Amino acid sequence: MAREDLNTTSYVILGLLVSRDWSAYEIAEHFGKGIGELWPRADRQRYNAPKKLLSLGLVTATNQAVGARNRTVYSITTEGRDALASWLSTESRPSAFEFEGMIRVLVAEQGNIDDLRNNLVIMRDQAAHSRSLFGMNAVLIRETDGGSFPEREHLMALANNFMMGHFSHIVEWAEWALDEIADWPDTISPATSHHQRSRAILAESAVFAPTTGKFFTPKQ
Repeated sequence: MAREDLNTTSYVILGLLVSRDWSAYEIAEHFGKGIGELWPRADRQRYNAPKKLLSLGLVTATNQAVGARNRTVYSITTEGRDALASWLSTESRPSAFEFEGMIRVLVAEQGNIDDLRNNLVIMRDQAAHSRSLFGMNAVLIRETDGGSFPEREHLMALANNFMMGHFSHIVEWAEWALDEIADWPDTISPATSHHQRSRAILAESAVFAPTTGKFFTPKQ
């Protein structure tokens, strides 16, 4: 079983170290190459997590001179590999993500229609930017035969495809939402003036709600 004294960030770092030794700086740098999009908490814990692994004997640390400065380089131990393999055999938790833009959508009636439109535009543009970064990652992985992790090229292709789809969905959804609210005079009155349209949108999602383990078609 996975160790109770470790969190997902710990396993992210162990996963990096199974390929080669990395300095603390290099580990932190990898969090900016897509890992932070999948596990935001890892970015906040990236500097302390290796020290915890060291205290548990899952990695070792050596100091190397780089010019006039020293750097700490971490190496995974046999115990660390065993801990990672054990974790991979356990059931993962359900997906969850932080999305401030969507929270702003949910309480948009407290602001004006321009605020809502601006928020949707920002959500779309941010997602398009993130999608372009993963597109660049795909180019880099292809041109370097797997980059820093050639043995994981096939796995990175799977994950990259998911992230491209994720951000493409946000872009497409934001553009759809902008069209939906194009004739809204404000953020309050559509609760009544667009009631039937809202019900039609909800009906499209309601078909996936299970009832006694089966899908159903809701009443209109």
